[in-house]
Amino acid sequence: MDYWLIGDQRLADQLFLIAHDNHTGKPLVGPHNLDAALAGAVLVELALDGRIKFVDGRIHVIDHRLWREEVTDEVLTEMVRRGDGHTIQAWLAHLGPRVRELVGRRLANAGLVARRESRGLTMRVSVRWPGIDPDVVARPRVRLGAVLSQHDQLDVKTAALAALVHAGGMTRVLNLFDRSVTDRVGVARRLLPKVLVDLLDAVDRAVAAATLTVRR
Repeated sequence: MDYWLIGDQRLADQLFLIAHDNHTGKPLVGPHNLDAALAGAVLVELALDGRIKFVDGRIHVIDHRLWREEVTDEVLTEMVRRGDGHTIQAWLAHLGPRVRELVGRRLANAGLVARRESRGLTMRVSVRWPGIDPDVVARPRVRLGAVLSQHDQLDVKTAALAALVHAGGMTRVLNLFDRSVTDRVGVARRLLPKVLVDLLDAVDRAVAAATLTVRR
């Protein structure tokens, strides 16, 4: 069984790879959109794993055991430290500034991408995540594009991934321009459990707020 084709890869990892050029490792979408969508993907991961639950738009930890998986362990430890009851919106904002580093590091530790740091004329540090094997890291993008081009019902994880791609403004990255694909994403989103729809709504609001701030 192909690890990459059966959808067993972590949700945030797939979203990260879809959002970055598999050769250069540069983001293919704006940083604010990417950070909000990627933070949402990490929260969806924790929810699907049964680690957290959502109650009236607030997050509660229900299983804080460490898994020796760096993103899960670090985020759960932080949630336990800060305490239950913070809103989804607050956690998206809290995770946003460092979520790319967290997920990128997980992929680098798995030997899928390399971390490349450089400085421009302003001396600002820029980080890229090129694929070790560009063809391999392109597979989540190819797989999702193929699935969305068909008319089979999506499983929960794939539907959530498609919705996050759409929420983060990444649909164009899939090189799919058929209006029916956007419609499929909308249908898939409506089929998700309500708690995940609420989370995706929060991601939408985070992206909209970040976009408005940038435009100002």
